Amino acid sequence: MNATQRLGAFVARSVAAPLAPKVAERAACCLLDTVALTLMAREERTFRAMRAAVTPVAPGPGTARIWADGARVVLSEAVTANALGAHAHFHDDSDHPSWSHPGSLIVPLAVSLGEATGAPLDQVLRAIAAGYATLEWMGADEKVARPMIARGLRTTPTLGTIGAAATAAVGLKLNAEQAFNAMAMSACITGGTVEPVRCGSDEWRAHAAQAARGGLLAAQLAKGGVVGAPDALEGPRGFLRALAGLEETPPRWHSDPNPESILRAIAKPWAALGDNCPAVAAAKLLCDDGIDPAAIRRVTITMWRPYTEYPGTAYCGTFERTVQALASTTFCVAAMLTNGELEYDIPENHRQDENILRLVKVSTVEPDDIGTHMDASVEVELADGSRRKHASSEASQTIFFHDRATAIDLFDHRLIGCGYPEGRGREIATTLLDAAGRGALDMRTLLDRLGAT
Repeated sequence: MNATQRLGAFVARSVAAPLAPKVAERAACCLLDTVALTLMAREERTFRAMRAAVTPVAPGPGTARIWADGARVVLSEAVTANALGAHAHFHDDSDHPSWSHPGSLIVPLAVSLGEATGAPLDQVLRAIAAGYATLEWMGADEKVARPMIARGLRTTPTLGTIGAAATAAVGLKLNAEQAFNAMAMSACITGGTVEPVRCGSDEWRAHAAQAARGGLLAAQLAKGGVVGAPDALEGPRGFLRALAGLEETPPRWHSDPNPESILRAIAKPWAALGDNCPAVAAAKLLCDDGIDPAAIRRVTITMWRPYTEYPGTAYCGTFERTVQALASTTFCVAAMLTNGELEYDIPENHRQDENILRLVKVSTVEPDDIGTHMDASVEVELADGSRRKHASSEASQTIFFHDRATAIDLFDHRLIGCGYPEGRGREIATTLLDAAGRGALDMRTLLDRLGAT
C-alpha cells in the first residue's frame, strides 16, 4: 500500500466510522471557533471583495450561505468565501506538525457542504476530524512541512488542499475508489507560496479559500468517476519529490492518520501569526501584573528557533501593511504590553502607535534551541533597573486548547462583539456541543439560529 492508497483508505473509513466523544467535542469546538472568527472578519477588505465577487442565487439544493451576511450562493462560492473570511484576520487555529491552519479551510468546507446536502451534525463532525487528521498526517511530524517552507511553499494552501479533499470526501460519502481518486487529484492540483506573508501583501488570505475550493473540486470530480494519479504522493514526479524535495517517504506516512490529532490543534487567542502567540501569552501575563509600559526600558523575547526563522517574524518595521505587524514578533509582544489585547484592530489601525513602536525599538528576540514550539518567555527591564519575566507555560492552556466551557464563553463573547444579543452565542454553542456525537442537529438549523444580528 503506497501513501496515496493509505490515505484514501483512511478517508473512506472515516465516512461512517463513529468518533470518540472527545474527538467529536473538539471538532465542535473548532467549528464554533471558526464560525465566530469569520463573523468577526466581515469588514476586512479582502473578505468584502470576495463577497462582492459572488453571484447570489435562490435557496435550493447545492446552495449554502455566506456566514458574514447570509447571502445564498452556490456551494463552491460559499466554501470559498467562508474560508477566506475564516483566515482573514490570521486568528484561525494552527496544526504544528503540518505548520498549517486547518480550521480556516476544513470547517467552512464541512459546514457549507453539510448545509448544501442537509447533512446531520455527526457527518459534519466526521468530515472535520478527517480533514484535521489528514493535514496532521501530511505534515509528517514537520518532516514534510518544514522542507516545503524552506523551498518557499506555504503549507496551508499546499497541504491544505489534500486535507480539504478528505473533508469533502467524507461529506459526500465517497466510496473507497472515489476517496482514493479524490486524494490523488488533490495532491496534484495544490500549491501556494509564503511570499505574501513575508512581504505583508493581502493574497495569503485566499490561500485557505483556494485549498478549500480545490479539495471540494477533487472530491466532486472523484464522485463523478474522474481518476487521479495512482502514486500522486510518492511518484517520481509526485507531491513528495516535486513540492517537498524529498526522496524518502517519511515514517509518519507508514501508519494511518489519527482522528485524535485534532486534540492537538492549537487555537489562537489573538490575531497574530501563530508563531508569535506563545510569546504574546507571556507578554499578557506581564501586562496583567500591572506593569506600566512607559516604564519599560528593554524587552527580551525568547522563543523556539524555527519560529524566529519563519518569514515575517523577524521584521521590525516600518509597518506599512497590516500583515507586517501581524507577523512581527516584536510588534505583537509590544502591542500586548501596551494595550493588554491583540485583536485585528491593533495591527490594522494602530501599527504607527508611538507607544508600541517605542517598545519594538528596545526589543530583542533570542532563539531558543531547547524548548518546544509552545515555549516562549518575555522579560522586561524597567526604569528602576528591576526585571520582570513570565513564560508561556504559566498561562492557562485552555486558551490554546479549548474545552467545552472555554468554547461556549468565547463564542458568546465574540458574537456580542459582532452585534448579537447577549446569550445568543451561548445558546447556539451549548446546543451544538450537546448534540456533538449524537447528530441531533443539522447544519441548516444551526445556521438559521445564527440568523441576523
